Amino acid sequence: MKPNDFQFIAENLKKRSGLIIGQDKIYLIETRLRPLARKHGMENLVDFIAALRDGNDDSLMAEVIEAMTTNETFFFRDTWPFDTLRDTVLPRLMANRTRT
Repeated sequence: MKPNDFQFIAENLKKRSGLIIGQDKIYLIETRLRPLARKHGMENLVDFIAALRDGNDDSLMAEVIEAMTTNETFFFRDTWPFDTLRDTVLPRLMANRTRT
């Protein structure tokens, strides 16, 4: 992947999803985007990134973001953060609010 292509992808990921990808993750971009390129009938990432740069299809960038983000739902399945919020954080905030 060319440095300017990496920069383009990394900047768009950060701007559109908050995801920060370092240069050490170029392999991750390549392995996750190659299947998208093939899905859209492109031979390689150069053509795929050129289509992204063209900017005529926002859904294409949405697919890139979806492919690059880790869709982890562990936070919502783990009760610890919610229990802590309910039992510790919120009571303290409420107590401080009633004092002022």
